[in-house]
Amino acid sequence: MRSILLSLGLSASLAFLAGCSATGAAMTGAQVGLNLSKQTTYLRIKLDGKQAKENMAEKAMSGYSRWKIDEPVSTSPMLEFAIKDPDKLGRITSVIVSIYQAFEADYSHQADFTIVATDANNPLAQMKPDTPYDLSYPGPGFKVLDVTGKEIPKVEMKPGVKYKAILSIRADKSESAIIFFKTT
Repeated sequence: MRSILLSLGLSASLAFLAGCSATGAAMTGAQVGLNLSKQTTYLRIKLDGKQAKENMAEKAMSGYSRWKIDEPVSTSPMLEFAIKDPDKLGRITSVIVSIYQAFEADYSHQADFTIVATDANNPLAQMKPDTPYDLSYPGPGFKVLDVTGKEIPKVEMKPGVKYKAILSIRADKSESAIIFFKTT
């Protein structure tokens, strides 16, 4: 009996010291406020002309947000991104788009499609903001890679399937955005 009481007393002391108190709740509330006040990205993304929307609840809790397009997009959509404040990013040296298919209750860890510039080391050859890119034919300066890394002619996703796209821009201040969507 004595050892049980001692164990309970130690557990309660550890819980109190670990921040299970009003102070811990206040700190969590302050962190949520800070998360909501910061700008997570300067990127804006559209697929098939549909604007991705930021998830503010996730931003509040984790400090970053996922973006979502509510309406389905085509299996080879048009991609366009914009940079809200280009001076905040600086010199762009690489733009990569990776598309992942939903897998079980999550998303695959391997990109089904990756779109990169053919001349990946040339900053002038990268995708440009405010320019629509047809993923069924990204253009002569770009290549599409499949899950094995083999070059394929175009992005062609499965109809009626959930996907996530990650747009990564390497720059003086790099940015990435995760966009969730479903195909028609």
